[in-house]
Amino acid sequence: MQMADCDWVEQAAAWPELARWLSDDAAERLGRDWHFLARPAQLAPAGDWRIWLMMAGRGFGKTRAGAEWVRAIAEGDPEARIALVGATLGEARSVMVEGASGVLAVAPWWARPAYAPALRTLTWPNGAQARLFGAAEPESLRGPQFSHGWADEIGKWPGGQAAWDNMMMAMRLGRDPRVVATTTPRPVPLVRALVARAKDMGGADVVLTRGRTADNAAHLAAGFVADVTRLYGGTRLGRQELDGELIEEAEGALWTRAALEACRVRHVPGALARVVVAVDPPATAGGDACGIVVVALGGDGRGYVIADASVAGCSPEGWARAVRMVQCHEADHPSRWAAIVSISEIAPKLSCFVSVGYIDSASCR
Repeated sequence: MQMADCDWVEQAAAWPELARWLSDDAAERLGRDWHFLARPAQLAPAGDWRIWLMMAGRGFGKTRAGAEWVRAIAEGDPEARIALVGATLGEARSVMVEGASGVLAVAPWWARPAYAPALRTLTWPNGAQARLFGAAEPESLRGPQFSHGWADEIGKWPGGQAAWDNMMMAMRLGRDPRVVATTTPRPVPLVRALVARAKDMGGADVVLTRGRTADNAAHLAAGFVADVTRLYGGTRLGRQELDGELIEEAEGALWTRAALEACRVRHVPGALARVVVAVDPPATAGGDACGIVVVALGGDGRGYVIADASVAGCSPEGWARAVRMVQCHEADHPSRWAAIVSISEIAPKLSCFVSVGYIDSASCR
């Protein structure tokens, strides 16, 4: 792992000597200089790339890297028009703009953008602008045009490929439109396609940066990396969420992702004839996850999986709350309870603790 210049200065105890030669203004500006603060993997790669895909573990510093890239573009180009696209509009606001590592947090006072949440825009003092979007509404990206884009957590975009395609078609301003995509790896079609392009084209079109949670240990809570490594190190979840590894398929999987994606639809055709919340609880609270899925019979006579609300490590009361959350999720019927025709496969242990009446009276929280 390569070290950031600021970390080297701190470890070498050289900061007091360095600061002695700097004015207060110079020291403040150095403390905001991303090339001084960043690790090399967090800096934009050289070359004529069109897409920079940063695929790394949680806590790697992806959000900070994306926000600093946006800041550099905006401060350096008054004509810049930047699309900020999160999984949802709420996440674009709370993470990409207002978050601890978001655009507002990294902006220095002398170049802080004016933020208009109601208009979903940021405007820098030099005239550069950014606009917020949610991938859950891919059609909102149809019409506007931009010179740059930051796409965050594309691995969990509800709009997936449709949102990405509309964003890329909007990149038609300026001399060199570019997009940065930051994400924890998930083997969804969009992420897999971008990784394949990075490999097949040798970085000419898509440049891929990989990283691990441990790479940023110096800037995470003390003991965090050790704790999560002890809990998840070497597991499938740890390889994906901590090591930033794109895991294509579970070994011996009965259903492949390609087969599942081929069966996916955006909307269930016709009215839902029947909706069932199926619960498959474990033998103990500390055992396997409690499977909770919502399935429905569509108007075409086919069965559809609407939602997966499975939980792990919960007591029977926890399972009941999860069931209640699933019911609150249903909005395709006159009422939540009209959508719940039956709760199937409930083991005796669960029914001893939770009755349908209890779930009916539970609050939606």
